[in-house]
Amino acid sequence: MADQQQFLVTARKWRPQRFSDVVGQEHITTTLKNAIRNDRIHHAYLFTGPRGVGKTTCARILARAINCPNTVDNEPCNACPTCMDVLEGRSVDVIEIDGASNNSVDDVRKLRDNVRYAPMQGRYKMYIIDEVHMLSTSAFNALLKTLEEPPPHLIFVFATTEIHKVPATILSRCQRFDFRRMEIDSIVKQLSHIASNEGITIDDASLVAIAKKADGSMRDSQSIFDQVVSFCGTTITYRDLGVALHLIDIDFFFEIGRAVREHDVAFMFNASREVVNRGYDLQECLVGLLEHFRNLLTVVSTGSTSLIDASEAHLRRYDDEAKNYSKAELVRIMTMISQGEAVLRQNPPQPRIRFEFTLVQLASMDSTVELGTLLAKLGQPAGAPAAATAGKPRTAETASRAVPVPVRRTSVPVRPMASPVSALSPGNLAARWNAFLDALPERLLFFSGAIRQSGMLTVDLTDVGLTLRPHAAIIHQRITDELTVIKDALKAFYGAPVGVHVMPVVPPAAPEPVVPTGEAASDAAAGRVPVDAEPLPIEQTIIELFKARRVVANE
Repeated sequence: MADQQQFLVTARKWRPQRFSDVVGQEHITTTLKNAIRNDRIHHAYLFTGPRGVGKTTCARILARAINCPNTVDNEPCNACPTCMDVLEGRSVDVIEIDGASNNSVDDVRKLRDNVRYAPMQGRYKMYIIDEVHMLSTSAFNALLKTLEEPPPHLIFVFATTEIHKVPATILSRCQRFDFRRMEIDSIVKQLSHIASNEGITIDDASLVAIAKKADGSMRDSQSIFDQVVSFCGTTITYRDLGVALHLIDIDFFFEIGRAVREHDVAFMFNASREVVNRGYDLQECLVGLLEHFRNLLTVVSTGSTSLIDASEAHLRRYDDEAKNYSKAELVRIMTMISQGEAVLRQNPPQPRIRFEFTLVQLASMDSTVELGTLLAKLGQPAGAPAAATAGKPRTAETASRAVPVPVRRTSVPVRPMASPVSALSPGNLAARWNAFLDALPERLLFFSGAIRQSGMLTVDLTDVGLTLRPHAAIIHQRITDELTVIKDALKAFYGAPVGVHVMPVVPPAAPEPVVPTGEAASDAAAGRVPVDAEPLPIEQTIIELFKARRVVANE
């Protein structure tokens, strides 16, 4: 039977052999090369960072570079006997130790006895201890003396993913190098290079999806790449990759966005069923949806797609889709998704219903209008329309999807604020008030409900604070109990303390009856409403602003 060539996984086959091959860690490779060039080799290095970003790889390259007799530009030749022994794992001068399985004080004592012997081939003997944070406290203490005063031929390289578990006494004796999490572009470029050399065709969308799935780890991305190649063969498309990795297609998120814009609640129920039937993780689905609307928010805010990690085709779709949203709408959408994801994270009963409810909330959301814009369109103080039209019969009701928030804005506070807010620019409090109410935690939902739904709370906004006017004793009591929480929420949202003054309970005044005269009296007596009566100015403004229509009461 003919010998078959053993398959070598991509992460091992394409492991960097020189400093110049290491991707995304130039700040470290440059420092190490300069240390070799200037003969400033430290006796102990600590490499820390996420998994799969090149810590052990750099340690092995360093071991070859300091012992290789044929270095070129301080890079190992990888051809001499010294380099080959290290590459093939048979060098007696470069010893790799797994800290997880050799973590006792006895293991460190054996190491301490062996370090006294000089190297057999090169200038230095190097110990590479991986996952060094797994050593016991006694083992660390046994290592301290040797680490502080090592023999001149000895070098330690410690690698760890959990630097906080390494004692400060060890940290102070090492040169620390922090390895970065790999950027999406770096992973995409390296995978594209590997695919090209391996004769594999893969599209940009698939490369980006693999890079994002790897979460900053080059090794993880190469393992995922091997998995996808096993499923798809030498031609990889984004659709096949989604099946291989069980990913939610980006088209699904764009469809959710369409349903939000068109208030398509029925689609949300069908989308929820599809997610459950396909076995997708509900929380992961909401995280992906949150990222989708985050991408749209970056386009709306910056006018560019440069902050989005996606293929060119998807970037064009985001650019077109962003034109359908305002910044305030996207913030409200992301707030609702975040709240739904937070609930699912707690593993509640009936997670499907929770997930479904979040989608339905999105589809049922009314259009958002900035409070400052609404006030500017009204163009007159609250109460002026009523005074100008006193005595006129109200003949129609205004139908609209959005109901104005009962907030009054005054030019000066009703009484001096306890905590004036100089950091708030004029109009900033009122302009972002709707967004603040949308972002309230569950504990303060009564606050927004009393303002928007029951009308039991009126708010006077100024440039420096707000005055709360509750119309019921129970609302006054709740506000008093939660006043500190309300102030903290205001400070967190606006970035500065906001003055809050709570007025005593003032029951809402009953409206004065309008006595019809002339024809209006006859119509009222007969139960008729004159359809040709002019709407109030505020009604006309709302009709124009929200594209509403007049509905006759007895129609």
